[in-house]
Formats: sequence, structure tokens, C-alpha cells
Amino acid sequence: MPVFAGPGSGALTPALAPGVGAGLPAPAAALLAPAPDTTAEARAAYESGETAYRLGRFEDAAGSFERAYELSGLSDILYNIGLAHLRWYDVDVDIKHLRRAKVVFQNYVIEIQKNPDLGDLDEAESLISQIDEKIAAANQPVTAPSEAGEKASPSDPDPGPDPGKSLRLGGGITMGVGGALIVGGVVSGVVFGLQGQGFEDDLNAEYEIRSGIGCFEADTRPECEQSTTRIEDLRSKGQAANNLAIGLGASLGAIGLVGVVVGAVLFVKGSKKTKAWEQGQISVTPVWSPGGGGLSVSGRF
Repeated sequence: MPVFAGPGSGALTPALAPGVGAGLPAPAAALLAPAPDTTAEARAAYESGETAYRLGRFEDAAGSFERAYELSGLSDILYNIGLAHLRWYDVDVDIKHLRRAKVVFQNYVIEIQKNPDLGDLDEAESLISQIDEKIAAANQPVTAPSEAGEKASPSDPDPGPDPGKSLRLGGGITMGVGGALIVGGVVSGVVFGLQGQGFEDDLNAEYEIRSGIGCFEADTRPECEQSTTRIEDLRSKGQAANNLAIGLGASLGAIGLVGVVVGAVLFVKGSKKTKAWEQGQISVTPVWSPGGGGLSVSGRF
């Protein structure tokens, strides 16, 4: 049964965010095979929508994409339909286009939740958020012209600063601190371990001295009492060094490991936010594959 995709396809790759301007909607990947008697008609409708979109006739593009969806049942064409309505608002500032685009993208999100391979959920939700911002801005009172006669000119929304930068920075710092603590735990364990070994060597030497002078337990001779005192002192210091080698080393290592894990989580979250933010500044053009057997995506950066 013919499908709308070439070899290796199977997932929509939406990348055009509202406000970019010159981009075209992403193509639909083959997730469902249209009936044989509607394949050609669905393909033609899609191509018609693509042409209309390129020419800025977004009303015609939306209608053609909707027809392609009705004929093929490809859920990822919802993305194209939503973008066509969103761009329609750019040439016809009527809030109904934004509301229609939002409804279509919400349905697209539902389809992605059913089949995560269909598309990028974060990207779709980001588009809905941007549409909500446009709707809120459209509902704001129009600013009156200044006394100098200046008129407000529409402009693309400022994408703002990278929302993931602080998370990535915090994650990197946290991982760095965690790594330093792990190294500190290892070093302190080695240092105190060597110190404890030194006390043990001194203790063995003192036992040999005590044996050489013929001291026995409870021997009250001054030299024997002094030897007993040195033995107790060395034993106490050795035990303390061993405790520090184990306790401090393990504690620093455990805290450091937690820091590395937390830092990695923050860094990954920040990277995802940055990726979604960057996608809002990429223009993507969908085309049918040269052989006519499917769709491919080409980007302009």
C-alpha cells in the first residue's frame, strides 16, 4: 500500500516557530497509509498546500492541508494545518486564526501523546504557549500614536534570553563541585590512610623497644611506664587517622556523587529548554522526495 514517506522517514520534524517569517510547514511522515484510491488526491492536495504556503496564500494552504489530512488520515499533517492558520494571522490580523491554530496544535499534542514517535511534544507545546502569548497581546488595548505622529509598527516577538542557560550553567557548576568533592574524598582517604599506616609502624617499633628492655604488663619501671604511654598515644592517633580515612573520605565521596547526579539532571533540563528555544529561530522547508515516493525536510539557518 503506498505511503507518504520515503525510506528512513517515520517521524515529523517540526522546526518553524511563529514569528520567523519565511519558513514553510514541516512535511507529514508516513504513520498511516491512505487508501489506494485517495493516495494521489491526498498527495496533490498536500503539494497544492505547500505551493500556496510558499506564495503566502495561507488561507488556501490551510484548506489544502486540511483536504490532505481528510484523505490520508496522517496525524502529523495537523502540524502543517496549525502553521498555516498561524501564518494566516500574519497577513490577516484576526484572532480567530490564532484560536484555530491553537485547537489544531492541541489535537496534534494528543496524537503525539498516543504515539511519541509522531513528533516533538516539547516543540508542539512551545508553539501553543507562543500562540497564547499572541492571543494575550492581541487582547491588549491598542497603544495610541504619539504626539509626533509616530505609529506603532508590528514586530516579531522577541524570543528573549536562552531559558536553559541558567540551568545548564547551574548544572555544570554543581557537577564540577560534586567532582571536586569526590576527588577530595579520595585524596583525604589516601592521606589519612597513609598517616594511620605511619602510626602503626611507629607502634610496632615501640613494641620492639618495650620487648628489648624486658618490660611486662603493669611494669612500674620508669622506662616501661614511658613506653606504655607512647604505645597508648600511638594507638589512639592511629585509630583516629583510620576513622578519618574511612569516614571523611566516604562522606565527601557520597556528597560529591549526589552533586554530580543533580548537576547532570539540571544540565539535561537546561539543554532541552535551550533546544526548544533555538528551534524557534530555525526556518524549515518541506518538500516531496525527488522520486515522488515521500517527503523530506530541508532547512535554512
